[in-house]
Amino acid sequence: MLKSFFWTPSEFLYAWLMLAWLLFVGWYNVQILVYYNAWNREFYDAIQTLQEARFWELFWSFNPASMWSFLTFSMDETTTVPSFLEILLIYVPMATYATWQTQRFTFRWREANTKYYLRRWESSTAQIEGGSQRIQEDLMIFGKTLQSLFTGFVNKIFILAAFLPVLWTLSEGLPVWNGQIIPGFLVWAALAMSIGGTLLSFLLGIKLPGLEYKNQVVEAKFRKKLVHSEDDFKERMTADLFPMFASIKHNYYRLFNYYMAFGVWQTGFSLLAGNVAIVILAPSYFAQLITFGVLIQVLNAFGRVESALTFFIDRWTTIVDFQSVIKRLREFNVALDEADAADKA
Repeated sequence: MLKSFFWTPSEFLYAWLMLAWLLFVGWYNVQILVYYNAWNREFYDAIQTLQEARFWELFWSFNPASMWSFLTFSMDETTTVPSFLEILLIYVPMATYATWQTQRFTFRWREANTKYYLRRWESSTAQIEGGSQRIQEDLMIFGKTLQSLFTGFVNKIFILAAFLPVLWTLSEGLPVWNGQIIPGFLVWAALAMSIGGTLLSFLLGIKLPGLEYKNQVVEAKFRKKLVHSEDDFKERMTADLFPMFASIKHNYYRLFNYYMAFGVWQTGFSLLAGNVAIVILAPSYFAQLITFGVLIQVLNAFGRVESALTFFIDRWTTIVDFQSVIKRLREFNVALDEADAADKA
């Protein structure tokens, strides 16, 4: 799946150059979010101190020189911040372009994989159950899921690289628990939550990949039987089809039960994680040790870091689906390899 795209001479240059470009665009977009986080502090401080002129300046002002320094990241966000309008004019096109280009990139990857497997399948004598489905449906799911996981994972890595130092710096002099200062406390809190949450997600969802794979197997058998029934009237035997569908139903109900239990944990964790930082900082805010703008800036930075660290928890069900698709494609590849070896023997 990697070899057919990244190591094929006809795709090699495009694959690696476009991958590098997409990584740069992802990094660039995260840098914009760092400026947006600094903007939050200024903006909400202006609201708290009733500075109406500053409020509108931070929202709608536009300065070409300021815009250029923001565009090239030569602006010092510790002393000045761009306006919301300037952030909007850069971030929206860049984020939209990143999604569009990533879609084209992953589809070209799917195209390379499809051509590779079609050529092998055409010349192979292997009898593979659901071979056509694996080339069409599994490669389609592989491409779409890969796009989602790849963009999400890379984005979270860049967010961690950008926001961990920000959160640590903000935590250094930040009073928590009624004025006590603990260096990097919010960073350690985010790390503890993410590590504990990921381990629990793994334990609770350990059986899901096997069930998803079994589900795809029984669905493939049922689909194959229906396809044969289209060509041969004798194959349309409900005595065979009903038990096959009963097997599908049994497997789905097991999946539903596991996903229900996992969903309780995932939803509960998501709600808890979203309120940890504000519970920690609330006493200091009510004691007027920090401003409203600082509170919002820290909450935003903590949310970014916590979201990045809990990536695997949030995407666990997607990862499970992806694992089952990869397993089916690997089996397909092994079957083709074994048939080729038998033909040469």
